[in-house]
Amino acid sequence: MTEKRTRSKKTSETIEAPQESTPVSQSAAKVRTRKKATVEEAPKTKGRRAAIEPDDTPRVEKPYVQHQAIQDLVRVGKTMGMLSTEEIATALSAALEGSGTSEADLLEEVEDLQNYIQRQGIEISDLADDDEEVLGFDDDEEDEEEEDEFFDDIPKTVSNDPVRQYLHEIGRVPLLTLDEEIDLARRIEEGEEARKRIEAGEHSEDERKQRRLQRLVEDGQYARQQLIEANLRLVVSIAKKYTGRGLGFLDLIQEGNQGLIRAVEKFEYKRRYKFSTYATWWIRQAINRAIADQARTIRIPVHMVETINKLTRTARQLQQELSREPSYEEIAEAMGPGWDAAKVEEVQKVSQEPVSLETPIGDEKDSFYGDFIPDENLDSPVENAAKTLLSEELEKALSKLTEREAMVLKLRKGLVDGREHTLEEVGQYFNVTRERIRQIENKALRKLKYHESRTRKLRDFLD
Repeated sequence: MTEKRTRSKKTSETIEAPQESTPVSQSAAKVRTRKKATVEEAPKTKGRRAAIEPDDTPRVEKPYVQHQAIQDLVRVGKTMGMLSTEEIATALSAALEGSGTSEADLLEEVEDLQNYIQRQGIEISDLADDDEEVLGFDDDEEDEEEEDEFFDDIPKTVSNDPVRQYLHEIGRVPLLTLDEEIDLARRIEEGEEARKRIEAGEHSEDERKQRRLQRLVEDGQYARQQLIEANLRLVVSIAKKYTGRGLGFLDLIQEGNQGLIRAVEKFEYKRRYKFSTYATWWIRQAINRAIADQARTIRIPVHMVETINKLTRTARQLQQELSREPSYEEIAEAMGPGWDAAKVEEVQKVSQEPVSLETPIGDEKDSFYGDFIPDENLDSPVENAAKTLLSEELEKALSKLTEREAMVLKLRKGLVDGREHTLEEVGQYFNVTRERIRQIENKALRKLKYHESRTRKLRDFLD
């Protein structure tokens, strides 16, 4: 095993320097640099419009686009939703193998292929317009310095704080070189193959070969543990960018560690890429999925969370450009085809966070949020007072009638139980015919009509 490096500034500057680099990967790095410089020179508003407005200019795709390596790459990108520039460079290298392309032409081919992939709706992680930089590329020295400073702040003594204890432990594990990562990955692969051979019953009668296979399995498990422990600090540096999204820091680290373990299982060391480059995507994917599943009281599907995040970024950028809140129509136009104002409003409603009615309000916390929410099913105090006064005046007016006449009117007008009874029902109540009930009702109404002194105050409620 190659001698471990210490965590000095000098060695940390060489962590991400790969042993080999292909011309295509070098061209991909130049494309990233040139695109960054172009974006910085262009005016902000104009650059934003160029990013959100589709280009309707007809395009002629290059012949290598039909190459099997490129088609496989696009298929994987549409499935995962994201590709790295290193993956693009590798596929382009296979497509152009033996073509004798010059470095200048190769630079343009890399850029053209990246544009073609973006037109397929696939995000290129290295060119993403967000603040989550992918660690592990040749130009990530600044990220590594930030990571070193983050761990330099950790006290060297043991603390009772579980977060500090954890950070202290993983900070003691030295980083790995590219050759060390490849060696560990190779041992992991050999151990996995040996385990499969043991399970298949190979050399079951040869005790010496069985012991050799068992040693390979144990060595693979040890190498797997080493590769995981050496990259735990990568999980922390990524997880701290997701704080404040509904999950605690330790929960974010735990979910990121699950993604790191998955990356170790899927790592293809023969491509000779830095492991951190590959693991970053798995860590971010695991954290994003955990936030979508656990951060909200009401779970929102992962694809909807991604849509909400994209809509939020677009609305924020428009607000900065317009210096005001953008309308639904403006956001829909910036989001692209398939969006309208109704869809924007619907997505924003889905993104709303539920609020507990028991949330304390005020400095003294003596009242709750639910106390300030009006019940729309209840009448206002004014309406309640009016109904009470009306009921009292009705009772006064009906008190001038006989008990039987007052009861007939109450049943017929629904003043007893809120339901207007028929002549037949009232007749059964008094054990008389329906015609007799009609006569009693008419007589009672005439009394009220021709004696205005009894109903004068009731007229005020008609207004």
